[in-house]
Amino acid sequence: MPRRPLADKGVQTSVRLPRDLYDRLISAAGDKGIGEEIRQRLEASFTPTTVGLEDPRFRELLTAIGHAAAAAAKMPATREVAVRGGGNVRREDDKTPFVAFREAVTSLMDAFEPEGVRMASDQILIRLADQLVGIALGALGDRGLTAFSNLAEVDQASMERSGGEARALAAKAKRRRPPEEGSQT
Repeated sequence: MPRRPLADKGVQTSVRLPRDLYDRLISAAGDKGIGEEIRQRLEASFTPTTVGLEDPRFRELLTAIGHAAAAAAKMPATREVAVRGGGNVRREDDKTPFVAFREAVTSLMDAFEPEGVRMASDQILIRLADQLVGIALGALGDRGLTAFSNLAEVDQASMERSGGEARALAAKAKRRRPPEEGSQT
């Protein structure tokens, strides 16, 4: 007699994945597990209202940024560099594609900036920006925490003071940091 599926558990299935994709999913999943990571990614792919796409200004901006990112990703990220006096060549990481992409995003932001006046004070604007960064990096899980640790200490401290998603991300990052040498824990 066939087993009845449990309504609250869903349907179990299996998928064959290339090893590198599996490894990336495991890394992205962190503590929640690969099954949950795959489920969330599939669910997101069927969501008709991707974040920001409700507003046409953001939809067009995000589409343009996506095209710029795709083009930057095709630029060489390593270069061969001649070593002085030896005739040898070594390969070095080249962050030119990233820097070019950053400049492109700034130009695109300028191109799509709406007319009007900004109503928020500088202090409120910083808090809003911190919240947006907190939401964006928080959505990336462990990768977002790693990116957060790359922010300048002053930016991390600002996010911690801002509250909400920014403070939650800062707290997670703090718990994740290894203890400093010589500190007692």
